[in-house]
Amino acid sequence: MGDKGQPLFTDVCSTDLLGFAFAGRSYKDQLDEAIAKTQGFCGVDVTRRTLSYKGLAVPVVWVEHNFAFLGGSLGCAEGERITRAFELAKEEHLPIVVQCNSGGARMQEGTLSLMQMAKVAVAVEALRRDGIPFLSVLVDPTYGGVSASYAMQADVRLAVADARIGFAGPAVILNTMCQMDQAKYDKTCPSMFQSAEYVSEHGQIDYVVDPAKEGLDRQAAVDVACARVLSLLCFSSSLTKASSSTAFSSSSSSSISHPAEELSETTAQSEGKGEDEGEGGREGGWRTSFDYTQSRKIDRLQCQDIMEGIFEDFTELKGDGRVASDVCIKGGLARFGSQQVLVIGCTKGHTPQAMQASNYGMPAPAGYRTALRLFALAERFKLPIITLVDTCGAWPSFQAESDGQSEAIATNLTAMSSLTVPIVTVIVGEGGSGGALGIGMGNKIGMLSGAYFGVISPEGAASILGRYQDEAHKAQQFPEDCQALATAQQIYANQLQELGVVDKILYEKPGESFEHCPHLRASLRNFLADSLKELGALSADELINQRFQKYRAMGKYALYDEGKKHALLKEITAAVGDRRKPKKTASKHNPTPGRLLSFIAHETVHGERSFFKGKALLSSLPKVAPSIPCLRHAFEGFHAANGPPRTAKMVLDSQGPEAVAIWVLEQKGVLVTDTTMRDAHQSLLATRVRTVDIVEGAKIANQVLSSAFSFECWGGATYDVCYRFLHEDPWERLEGIRKALPHSLLQMLVRGANAVGYTSYPDNVVEEFIALAAKKGIDLFRIFDCFNDVSQMKVSIDAVRKAGKIAEVCICYTGDVLTSTIYNVDYYRTLTQQCVAAGAHIIAIKDMAGLLKPRAAAPLMQAIKEVTNLPVHFHTHDTSGASIASAMAMANAGCHIIDFATAALANCTSQPSLNAFLAAMAGDDRDPGINYLAVEPYDMYWAKVREMYAPFECGMKSGTARVYDHEIPGGQYSNLMVQCQAMGIWDRWEAVLDMYRDVNTLFGDVVKVTPSSKCVGDLAIYLVTRGLSVADVTDESKAAGIDFPASVIDLLEGRLGFPHRGFPAQVQKSILRGRPPLSVTPSAALAPADFAAEKRKLDSKWGIDATPEDVISSLLYPKVFADYLKFFSTHGPGPRFLPTPCFYYGMEIGKEFTQTFSLPSSLVKQELGLENNSSSTSSDDDSLSVSVTLNRVGPLRKGEYRTLYFSVNGQAMEVEVQDTSGEALFDGPMADKAVAGQVGSPMPGAVDKILVGAGTRVEADTPLCVIVAMKMEVMVKAPKAGLVEEMYVEEGGKVVEGALLMSIV
Repeated sequence: MGDKGQPLFTDVCSTDLLGFAFAGRSYKDQLDEAIAKTQGFCGVDVTRRTLSYKGLAVPVVWVEHNFAFLGGSLGCAEGERITRAFELAKEEHLPIVVQCNSGGARMQEGTLSLMQMAKVAVAVEALRRDGIPFLSVLVDPTYGGVSASYAMQADVRLAVADARIGFAGPAVILNTMCQMDQAKYDKTCPSMFQSAEYVSEHGQIDYVVDPAKEGLDRQAAVDVACARVLSLLCFSSSLTKASSSTAFSSSSSSSISHPAEELSETTAQSEGKGEDEGEGGREGGWRTSFDYTQSRKIDRLQCQDIMEGIFEDFTELKGDGRVASDVCIKGGLARFGSQQVLVIGCTKGHTPQAMQASNYGMPAPAGYRTALRLFALAERFKLPIITLVDTCGAWPSFQAESDGQSEAIATNLTAMSSLTVPIVTVIVGEGGSGGALGIGMGNKIGMLSGAYFGVISPEGAASILGRYQDEAHKAQQFPEDCQALATAQQIYANQLQELGVVDKILYEKPGESFEHCPHLRASLRNFLADSLKELGALSADELINQRFQKYRAMGKYALYDEGKKHALLKEITAAVGDRRKPKKTASKHNPTPGRLLSFIAHETVHGERSFFKGKALLSSLPKVAPSIPCLRHAFEGFHAANGPPRTAKMVLDSQGPEAVAIWVLEQKGVLVTDTTMRDAHQSLLATRVRTVDIVEGAKIANQVLSSAFSFECWGGATYDVCYRFLHEDPWERLEGIRKALPHSLLQMLVRGANAVGYTSYPDNVVEEFIALAAKKGIDLFRIFDCFNDVSQMKVSIDAVRKAGKIAEVCICYTGDVLTSTIYNVDYYRTLTQQCVAAGAHIIAIKDMAGLLKPRAAAPLMQAIKEVTNLPVHFHTHDTSGASIASAMAMANAGCHIIDFATAALANCTSQPSLNAFLAAMAGDDRDPGINYLAVEPYDMYWAKVREMYAPFECGMKSGTARVYDHEIPGGQYSNLMVQCQAMGIWDRWEAVLDMYRDVNTLFGDVVKVTPSSKCVGDLAIYLVTRGLSVADVTDESKAAGIDFPASVIDLLEGRLGFPHRGFPAQVQKSILRGRPPLSVTPSAALAPADFAAEKRKLDSKWGIDATPEDVISSLLYPKVFADYLKFFSTHGPGPRFLPTPCFYYGMEIGKEFTQTFSLPSSLVKQELGLENNSSSTSSDDDSLSVSVTLNRVGPLRKGEYRTLYFSVNGQAMEVEVQDTSGEALFDGPMADKAVAGQVGSPMPGAVDKILVGAGTRVEADTPLCVIVAMKMEVMVKAPKAGLVEEMYVEEGGKVVEGALLMSIV
């Protein structure tokens, strides 16, 4: 292992050169303590030592950090001792070992301690120029300036297992890049970070010394490892200057023997020596047949077997020295006989696991760069190089190309060309292309007879050149073509020897394997020994020239003069012309994709929740739409004896709405309404359920729920969401549902004077809307006003009655009828009387927040029955979790009809479970008479549908009794959750709930239902995000600086109607700021709409023949409908027929969908880009069944384009899509609050409208623009009078809170 030696340069001592002191402690005191502790005056010790390995004495200069002395840090004295040690090693031609154990450069000595890194570096380079070995040993810890200088400058770097090694220590990374966030550090810290093993895997350490495996203590293991490496480096190095302790002393002779001569006589006789002869080759009496597949046999001798079996003391030096190591190419120092050599080879393995671990013998760029580093090491110490090749080729991967595979191989070729040491190459197995040549430019090349060496694998050549009729023909012919091409390309050893590529064929004896191959091993040793002996006689210049001549001579070609070329060209042109025959070739036509396929491609790449981009988040999200469940057993035990039930729809159509009311009163059991197709998904899935899924559900409902009183399936938020988000026409949805449910009442929700909007409209707009809805299929209109103002409902009620449909007039329930001083039994009794007087056919109790408690059911029903005998229809939400009990209490109190949703879309903010209610009421006097098992197919279908909409779930996991405090309506509650999440204030959810309650109180405890509830929510969120309270609203000084949401201003101005007690005067004054509130109903102040003018405008702008439904939609939602028409003109009618997973999430590669498009088949073909002769299955000309498969999404090309490859009804089609990769983030300027004229966005969202432009002169409080987020609009007003100097945003642009919108000077 080695002696300790005497210390050197002990006169060099640390001192307080700067007079440094900090925090009441001087550097001198620290030095004194270190000196007393270690009895030394410096953190580095230098000695002469003699290490030993296998009887060989290895004298060295040994440098060692003393961690006990100020953490082994590098100061001026330490740098001086280390530098003197290098100078001593240079002077005496001794190897030097530096054992590093340091925290880095010493801070207390300032910049001069940093300069010690440079000082030692010049000494290292001076030693390197003399070809003297330098080893570094890194022990725990080695950090900072030491790690970043001589520790990593050594010829060979060793590290002790588990040592911590790095430049920036963990504390530095934690406090800087992780901002002292320990959790962030722990989450991002790589496994085994900065350990010796980690650094080795990343190519920066050659060799990890593991004392435990060696059975030695740390220092003994280090000594042995250093001695072993130096014994392989120094014996052949030019250490010619003698001293009293000259480089080596050994009892063994220093002469280099011929390795072949070292074989035992018995082995030599048993192996024999044969010469190859004859066709195919012969040696030792056996014939060799050349077959490239033999090179891949897993039991053949491989490179790692040669490294371990032919060489002694093979010591792997790992990694490229910089950032990576490779699992395939390995290299290191070894002894061949008594000669030191450097060996590099491509390793594989003899088991599938070992093959995989070595990347199947395919080198990465790090492998070639490892070889390059070892080439330089061999050159520095004049070591012969032996390279062993067995690779099918360099690793073909994105990572390899990114890391510079071509450059790595190319650099190696020029490096091998200029080496002044011998290179002997053996092609052991596969010699695949440039990947093999990257380490295979030997002065001498030997090749095993079972190997091949070529520009491309035979399989690769056959894949390009082979022609096959079909898969069966290919399966038979392909192997034969590979063998033929291998011979034709002349890739075998005997062929390459004739071509001058290979110098020697090493024949493999039949029956030998890697486990026992004495003949092949002997042949290898002989070839290597002969080659090294021959090349060893050449000088450096002769070696380079021999290599140059060898490769310069390779290649065969013809030399023609101009006359010869002219004659040949004439002859060849004529001969080729005779061989050519006209062929009928089918034109390779790639059809132009239609608008629908382009839409699918766009959603696949750009969709907000794209499967392809991994944005769908849920791996379990269905890729195809659900099929309709089997209905075979749906009617067992269900009205089997009495036949199909008589429905309310039949009564309405035959006798009118008044007869329906009488019919309801005659029913013994309570009737049920199903809300699944409207309010249920509006409450739970953000109203995102598409028509294609609703209509399929309606078909099932028609069979299993035909005795339901009605199906609520239209109106409310579903109307504008169809246009706004689903890009489909709500009127077409209504037509589809009507067709699917021909014998059932269809019910919709009408917001009184607001129709299906969020504001008031002229009376004739409301009347026309209701007339059209009745004509298209609505039978029952549930009419409400957000303030229970019956006068605001009168226009709607009259329009419904005029259409001969059912007018169900709502009493919106709020508070607690048993305890409220405002909303008590007297209030509801009076309100009922008003509804009856207005013309109601049915009275609805609309409990939008689910506030009606079970014990309040009887008093409420009694109050209503005291003033009317009309049927009562109860609607509630299950936010609290108690609404099923309330529903049963209402049934027992005499309520006639109750709303439910199928279990799959029930509870939480939706309605109570229909299935649970049916089961619970079975056998009761008010039993609805529907077998709960009969509706299971309907529930199963919706359970599967809900899975497709999982990303639109609000995240509510259970009910909450807190609803009795804040009184948020069910549908709004779930939307508010999503809104807060989107705005980044989810962590303040409780504050939002409390603020909603407080805003409601501020407004005087109003009835909260769309659109009034939205106004309460908008102000609540606005105040929370701005850090304001409700008290600030009535504080005139503070209120003056608040840009209240537009919806709140409209509410207080009376544009949504009037609460029966009005608004608190001070609140109204603060918010309106002098603006007078309306004194009449909003609609009364509006002029009648001109339908003909609106039609002309639509026809002219969009080039359509606008229908009455188009006209009314444009009047209700001008911008939303215009956006829909714009989408329609771009993408056509096809997207609404797509399966939901495809519509929302795009397609996944390899996935297929089949869908019937209820459009003329010629139009569908046009929309998809199908050729007229494409195959299709079509029942008639009014529909077309289409199968679409996404086969591939191509890589990103220049210009950020991708090509998507589809099959549409078997026809190949391609779509180009620009992929800008990455979600657009706001990167504009932010407003400076200190500058009065800089207008910042009050919240994150989008710029909906810009009302001014650069150069506009404005007064203080002039409206500038509107910011919208999740339907909440905020009007931004001028903070001062002045001139709009510059605009920084555009309409539609995304902004964050505080984003600079414009500047005013």
